[in-house]
Amino acid sequence: MKKLNIRPDTGVYGTYKRISYEPWTALAEFVDNSTQSFYDHKTQLFETRYYKGLEVEIDYVEDPSVGDELIIKDNAFGMDYRDFQRAIILDRPPANTKGRNEFGMGLKAAACWFGNLWSVESTCLGSNVKYKATIDIDSLIKYKNEEIEVEEETVNPKEHYTIIKIQKLNKKIKGKRIENKIHELLSSTYRADFRTGQIKIYYNGNLLEFEEVQPYIEGNKEWKKELDFTIPYRDTELAVKGFVALRIPGSVKNAGFTLMRRGRVIIGGPEKNYRPYEVFGPSNLYTYQRMYGELHMDDWPVTQAKDGFDWSNEDLEARFIEKLIELTKEYHKKAEELRTREKVKVEDISNQLTKSFTNNEHISDLEITLDDNEEEQQLVEQSIDDLDDDTIDNKEELTNQEKETPGIGVDIDGNKPISLKMKYRGKPYDITFVFDDINRKSEWLKLEVQDKENNKFKLTLNVLNLFFYPYIQKKDFLSVLAKFAAALIIAELNAYEIAQDGLVSPSSIRIAMGQILEDFTSEQ
Repeated sequence: MKKLNIRPDTGVYGTYKRISYEPWTALAEFVDNSTQSFYDHKTQLFETRYYKGLEVEIDYVEDPSVGDELIIKDNAFGMDYRDFQRAIILDRPPANTKGRNEFGMGLKAAACWFGNLWSVESTCLGSNVKYKATIDIDSLIKYKNEEIEVEEETVNPKEHYTIIKIQKLNKKIKGKRIENKIHELLSSTYRADFRTGQIKIYYNGNLLEFEEVQPYIEGNKEWKKELDFTIPYRDTELAVKGFVALRIPGSVKNAGFTLMRRGRVIIGGPEKNYRPYEVFGPSNLYTYQRMYGELHMDDWPVTQAKDGFDWSNEDLEARFIEKLIELTKEYHKKAEELRTREKVKVEDISNQLTKSFTNNEHISDLEITLDDNEEEQQLVEQSIDDLDDDTIDNKEELTNQEKETPGIGVDIDGNKPISLKMKYRGKPYDITFVFDDINRKSEWLKLEVQDKENNKFKLTLNVLNLFFYPYIQKKDFLSVLAKFAAALIIAELNAYEIAQDGLVSPSSIRIAMGQILEDFTSEQ
C-alpha cells in the first residue's frame, strides 16, 4: 500500500463539477487518454501476440438500489506508477504535451464533473503491478486529507488496461435523446481514429461508427478541393490542412466545416459544425446545407475543455474566416447554382416510419410493410392516367432537364404504397400511404375511406406540392409528412365519432391533432 500526496488544496477537486462540460465532451476526456496511450505505444502493443487494436468501452449502469455508475475501460498501454500519479494529482501535465491530453487535467476534471466518488485502476504492458486509487470528493472536502491510499496488486505482465469507475453521480446520462447525442457526437469526434481500422469505441455495448459523406460528382468533376494554408499568429504561422466539398443531398444538420486538432474533432458534429455567417450565409441558403469539409488545425490553441479554439485574441478567428471566404468562393457559387432532385428509396421511408413508431408507449401491434401486389401498385400508377396533356408535357420537360427544376420535391426510387397497421391508444388502424411524385396539380392530401368500421383508409400525399418547398426536397421529410397526414385524418375521424348531432367543432380537430402528434413522438 502506497500513500499519494495530492496537495495543494484538495478542495479544488470539488470545483471541477462546475466546468462547462457536456456529457459527450466529458466522456471525450477519457477517450483522449485512451487513444493517446494507444498512439504513444502502438508499436509495442502490436508486437504482442494477440493484440488487434484499441477498444474503449463506456458503460452507463443504472442501479436504483446503490445508484447509477459510469465505467470506462480500455486495453491501451496502461499506466506505470509515474503516469498513475499524473492522472490523479493536480497540475501534473504529461511528458508528451503534443498529444490529446496535453493539459494533464482531463481524467480528474471529467471524473469530478460526473461524480463525487471515482476510482482508477491500471497496469501497463510489461509490468507485474496493478495500481488502484479511489477519490472521495466529499471526504476530501470534509477532512482536508492530503494523502490517498494506492492499492498495489501483482498481475500478469502481459496485461494492460485502465478502468475508471464513477459513482455518486452529479450528472446522469438517461433518456434516448441524450444517448443518441452521445452516439452521434463521439462517433463524429473520433472519425479519424475509426478510419485507421485500429480503434473501436463502444457505448453501452454498441459500436460507434461514423457515416462518411461522398462529395458531389458532376460529370467527371468531383466537387472536393484540398486546402493547405497558414494564418500568421504572433511569431509563428498556424497551419490549416483539409478539404472543402459539396454534398448532395444537402443537410442542415451535417453540413459545415468540422475543425479537428491532433486527430480528433474540436468543433463539429451533427448540428455543431462550424458555419460562420460570412462564409455560409443564412440557414436558408443552399451553401449552408451543401458545403462541408474537414480542417486539421493541430497547433492552434484550444480551451481546457477542448470544446473550442482559444482564438478571440488578436482577431485570430476573423483572419481565419477571411481566408475561408477567399478559398471557398467557387464552392459557394456552385452550391447556390446547383439544382438537383434528391433521391430516396421507398424502403427508407418505411424504415423511418418503423423506427419512429417502435417503442412508442401509445402504439402497439405495429406492422409496416410495402405493398408489392399489382392491385396496390396501381394506386401509385393510377395518378399518371389522370394527368392532362399539360401536366404530361411538364413531366417530359422535367425528365429532359434531369429533374433539376427547383421546388419539385424528391425522386422516390421504387415508389410503391406503404401499409401501416397499428393500434393507437387501443384502437386499430389500417392506413395505406401513397406518395404521388408525378402530378404537381393534385391536392396535397387525398383521403379514401376503404372500411370505415375497421378504420381502414388510403392517404395519397402529393410530394410535389409547392407549399412544402423547400422542406419536401429533403428525403427525411417524407416520413414526417406521412405522420402529420395520419394524425390529421385520425383527428378528423375521431372528432366526427364524438360529435353531437353531427356538428364538429373546428377546435376539436385542432386539439385532437395536437395530442396525436405529441403521442406519435413519445417514447417508452
